[in-house]
Formats: sequence, structure tokens, C-alpha cells
Amino acid sequence: RFLELLEEHPLEVYLLNTGRVGGPEEDERSKKVRIKHSSAIVKGIAEGTIDWERDPDFGYLVAAAVPGVDDVEVLQPRKLYERTGRIDEYRGQVARLKAERAAFLAGFPSLSADIVAAVR
Repeated sequence: RFLELLEEHPLEVYLLNTGRVGGPEEDERSKKVRIKHSSAIVKGIAEGTIDWERDPDFGYLVAAAVPGVDDVEVLQPRKLYERTGRIDEYRGQVARLKAERAAFLAGFPSLSADIVAAVR
């Protein structure tokens, strides 16, 4: 029923990372998502000033440019992993996340096939 409601009344949903990108704090290659980044992103969403592009790995939209955020690696972890020579690590994480999501959704046999397909 919820899917029917969403199809009849579309809404936008945003996921905001408020921790780190590229690894734990101990990893010097990682970056902290700072309050200034989060604030700029929320402001950009409200004002409609964010440039979006399709993520090549997950297929959803990610911020390409946000006024007030001068580091694209905070917005797009893939770029951080590429620059630091860890793209294979990133690809492994993507594959693991997709597999975990698919396995979780498989536990709901009456779930719409469209929803299950969205995480592949």
C-alpha cells in the first residue's frame, strides 16, 4: 500500500552522511563530513541550488556541486577512493552493500519486484 501511495504522490527523499567518507577516523585518507558541509547541503536542498548527477554504481542521484562545499570528495566517495588508489576497495564495498541489501529484501516475499530490482 505504501508503494501505491508513493506512486500516486511522489516525494523526494535525501540521505545525508554525517560521519566520515573513505574510512574510519584512524585512516588518514578518510575525510570528516563537517557541520559546515551538512548545513550547506541542507540549505542547497531547500533552495534548489544543488547540481545532481547519476551515481554510476548505485544509480541514484548524488550531489555534483553544492554551494558552500568546495570538496567534491565529501559529496562523492568514489572520487576519494579513485584519487587515493583504492577504487578496487570501493568496488568491493559496493558489491557487498548490494548483496546485503538484496539478501535483506529477499526476506520479504510479497515485496514488489520493482523495489527489489532497485538495489541491483
